[in-house]
Amino acid sequence: MSNTKKLAIISDFHLDINHFSEEELELFNQVLINENITHLHFAGDMSNDFKNLTVPYFKHLSVLTEIAVSYNLGNHDMVGLTEETISANDFQVQWFSDTAFVSFSGWYDYSFMPQPVDVKKIERYKHAFYFDRKIHRAASDPLTTAQILSKLKKVLSALTKAKRIIISMHFVPHHAFIIDTRYEKFARFNAYLGSEHFHALFAQFPQITDVVFGHIHHHFSDVVIDDIHYHAKALGYPYEWQMVPRFFELHPELLITDAFHLRKRYNAIQSLTQWQTFRKKELAKEFLSALTIFEFH
Repeated sequence: MSNTKKLAIISDFHLDINHFSEEELELFNQVLINENITHLHFAGDMSNDFKNLTVPYFKHLSVLTEIAVSYNLGNHDMVGLTEETISANDFQVQWFSDTAFVSFSGWYDYSFMPQPVDVKKIERYKHAFYFDRKIHRAASDPLTTAQILSKLKKVLSALTKAKRIIISMHFVPHHAFIIDTRYEKFARFNAYLGSEHFHALFAQFPQITDVVFGHIHHHFSDVVIDDIHYHAKALGYPYEWQMVPRFFELHPELLITDAFHLRKRYNAIQSLTQWQTFRKKELAKEFLSALTIFEFH
């Protein structure tokens, strides 16, 4: 029997919003089995119903595949959870030989916004329009983030035996991954993406080699910053999937005038037989492209 272990990390699975069929979930399982994954970690945003949908799904997946499953919460997972429950599900350390795998959620403190920040304006917009108005944290966003950073530093400082540290979190840890736009309507969402201070803390620990995160639904090529490899390739929603541009390369006649509008161009094809056939053929590749895989001997 091989002693090799393979850890796969995926973020923004959105089990409910993506309306995966049983057949598609079985396909995801088969992708994991084909890759010889022994441990699967979800880096947040599994669904909007953690207790009634996500937890049963994890148990079912683990039984069917015999793959160990772990997670850190994302903002969608926090809906309906108390601060006590959120905290109880935060900060896990798992060991793969001499590698420590640290997972936590993270949060945001508006540090990705041009300074100085109009905090009241950002908070008003959040409570009026943003998804996280459904989440009730015990402290303000900046204070919540400061508390998480303090706890994170203690956790990392205690890993004196780790030759290598891999991080999984949900929120964005560096400004290199924020939305680059001149439109305030979109730029304001940068306030809720994460915090610059996470990278600043990671840079203090030379054992940290890799950080995997989600929240922002864009696939980035791996980026190295201060010798830390950042991996961001959230699965996201179907209209954001990597297979959509490939579909339009085969069917340019179906591309609408507003092709830059990802939702609109997807809505125009989602019921078509050509798309359904293509999606079925390409979905395994889509799942695989959203996995960040580490191998341990």
